[in-house]
Amino acid sequence: MKSISIYAVTRNQNIGQLQKLERQLSGREYFLKMRTWELESMKSLVRELEAHMDEVYALRFFYSFQIPRLGKEFDLLQIKDEQIVNIELKSGAVSDETIRKQLIQNRYYLSVLGRPIYSYTYISSQNRLVRLTNHDHIVEADWQQLCGLLKNKSADYGGEIEDLFQAEMYLISPLTEPLKFLRKEYFLTSQQRDIKRQILKRIRTEHTGYYSFSGLPGTGKTLLLYDIAMKLSQKHKVCMIHCGEAGKKWEILHERLRRIDFWSDNQIKSPINLEDYSAILVDEAHLLSAEKLELLLECVKEQPVIFSSDVEDMISSKEIDRRGTHRIEHFPEIQIFRLTNRIRANAEVSSFIQNMMHLPTGKSQKGYPHIEVVYANDSIEAEKLIKNYKSQGYQYRKEPYDANDNTTGQEHAEYLAVVLNDQYYYDEEGYLRSNKQGRKEMSDVRKLFHYLNQVKESLALVILENEEVYGRLLNLLQGK
Repeated sequence: MKSISIYAVTRNQNIGQLQKLERQLSGREYFLKMRTWELESMKSLVRELEAHMDEVYALRFFYSFQIPRLGKEFDLLQIKDEQIVNIELKSGAVSDETIRKQLIQNRYYLSVLGRPIYSYTYISSQNRLVRLTNHDHIVEADWQQLCGLLKNKSADYGGEIEDLFQAEMYLISPLTEPLKFLRKEYFLTSQQRDIKRQILKRIRTEHTGYYSFSGLPGTGKTLLLYDIAMKLSQKHKVCMIHCGEAGKKWEILHERLRRIDFWSDNQIKSPINLEDYSAILVDEAHLLSAEKLELLLECVKEQPVIFSSDVEDMISSKEIDRRGTHRIEHFPEIQIFRLTNRIRANAEVSSFIQNMMHLPTGKSQKGYPHIEVVYANDSIEAEKLIKNYKSQGYQYRKEPYDANDNTTGQEHAEYLAVVLNDQYYYDEEGYLRSNKQGRKEMSDVRKLFHYLNQVKESLALVILENEEVYGRLLNLLQGK
């Protein structure tokens, strides 16, 4: 989407014509649903600007931009080489605190561009202009000062605004970036906020119940769960149970969050005392065995229990024990949510990984420019191919998904290279399988799936002495 002249779109014409004009100027892929009140506010803003400066018609703004996959929207953004001016539009009276929170949040999202940010809100019904100070206060703003900023001589950004904002920049993990989490240097997506609101509303009303949200790796489940834990722990102690091997990654959080006790699922033994906690939260619940789940349920009284888990539907049921997941899904009156916005990874790469784990029956997406699949006839050739990928910046760990290794990986890589040897094959249903028997709760295929999902941008697969899998993946790349 490109910047437009707000002077041009505030000339009197009907809404239908305006929508066509806006799409023509911005290059937006769809017709923007223009709101009458916002349009009137923008007209009022343009009139005020014309009263204080010349050549308002030359000003260019990105209008009604929403960061892809995050749902974060800005009314007006002027992006120049030297600065950014953000103007939010309001038609009716709004509290200064509401304005302050919005502008602080906007500034956080804009800060990734590394330029000075000037934040304003215009309330048209009051003809009031306010700004956010460097000390996060809302003060009355001067029109001449705003006009001076808008007339800055540095060049306007002329490209597509989507190229400046990548959703994965804003997703943090409380486990790998605990200090950012503790400083609250993050914001939830609109979908995350909605799930949080619904869960907390029911907990406040009923003080009990089962809740579950799931999604593909990279949809922000752990962040959402920890954010809810922070909210619930403001007045009472809560228990956070992490399944798998988080290990030392809890240490900073454990030291700083006194009202949250961190447990490993290995500590779930009969009997365990959970009476002191007002809520139980379970992260990576897909790794919780059916036996440990039953032990946990025996010890829970009336407290609310919230489960967060990865979606693993694309893994063969013969490679994974789904009894625990199935049990959770069928709890009485459980409230279930599905996170759908994949934030951390390239959507194309994510689609390929899902299709690779379970080959599509019909035609799949044609063309995966961020995926490479190459063949090695022996370990020497594989080593040379991996060496080449490493020289290009790809991350590689030898057999990171070994069945004896209990980690699923919390670190993420822009570029990832993986070797698949002859232990892998596709069964008659198109599922990727392994001929090595690992532990039921973490088979080699399951580990591979979670390891692959660490990649953010590009994936390289070196197929070692396995022509059958190589051929299937080449067909997948061709959309066959």
